[in-house]
Amino acid sequence: MLTEPTTRRRPHRRGRALAPPTLYLVAPESLAAWFPSFVDDVPGDLILFTGEDGAAPAERILRLLGEGPARTTVLLPSHETLERDSALARRLRGHGHRVLGPSRRSVRLGTDKVLMKQFFDRRGFASPPWAAAGHERRLASRDALVVVKQRRGTQSVGTRLARLGDCALRGDELCELYLDGVEYSVVVYRDDRREVVFPPIWKGRTSTALVPPWRRLRLCPDPLLSPAREGALRTGARTIAAAAGVCGLVEVEYLVTPEGELQVLEINPRVAGTVRLAAMATGVAIFSLHRLDLAGDLDASSYAAEVPYTGAPIADEREQVFATSRLTVAGETLAAACRKLDRALRGEGVRP
Repeated sequence: MLTEPTTRRRPHRRGRALAPPTLYLVAPESLAAWFPSFVDDVPGDLILFTGEDGAAPAERILRLLGEGPARTTVLLPSHETLERDSALARRLRGHGHRVLGPSRRSVRLGTDKVLMKQFFDRRGFASPPWAAAGHERRLASRDALVVVKQRRGTQSVGTRLARLGDCALRGDELCELYLDGVEYSVVVYRDDRREVVFPPIWKGRTSTALVPPWRRLRLCPDPLLSPAREGALRTGARTIAAAAGVCGLVEVEYLVTPEGELQVLEINPRVAGTVRLAAMATGVAIFSLHRLDLAGDLDASSYAAEVPYTGAPIADEREQVFATSRLTVAGETLAAACRKLDRALRGEGVRP
């Protein structure tokens, strides 16, 4: 589906700057309903939803780039299209086009949790102790609780809790020690000129039920997060993004232990599920950061909250309410955001 959005003035948006038009190549099918509300568009922008199955239409894309004004190309991959879209970015660059898309190094890390954990160890980024199949004995005692993950999995598919002595890892699995704590995500944008770091997103406490973060309440910002801890989360995420060679958006997932230690869990160099929440908390057109005059740490301008959702899709830019598989709202206060959540979940109007 190819669309040409009209130019709209958004006074709540930050860092607006005119720039040459952009060709957005959007892989996640779930973005179709709400993506246009999170771009800062200028005349000549095009959006092509490339899908998550099969090859991207490279020849069609090259024809589009060869017609009309010069355009910057922004690739926005899903987990399933990381390798495909990284190869497409290299091909487009080979034809002389300016492209912002996933780098080969970040894709290798984002699609292989063993390589990711080795990267954390090699670079000195604290992460829960782990082991691949055949090396479990070096990890801990047989009675230790471990989280078993698929080496190339995403969204907690195939994740399970086990005792180390009974986990029986397959070749496509790894395990890491289960740790109590509070989970956070930090969304970072990075290109060849700067980094933009969003406020940490609170995702709640871990539990042995292994309820994944996308099935819990999530908040941005966390009203109880200390400035020192917030600074550490932001600095760590910025450093990890640079070390991974990220180009574009990345989510860095953290666990903060009861002792206050920061443990990095994973990096996701793609359109992660926390991107919409970060954008609504800051009032930033997050998919157009390549053309906005923003850099460094962004402060929240609203409170954003999000919960799982199974109702009809919502895309209400004026009221700041969006819903797909998650319902995301923003309000001037945390209480106002929570009232919006409650009203939307009950199927009522969402006006404050």
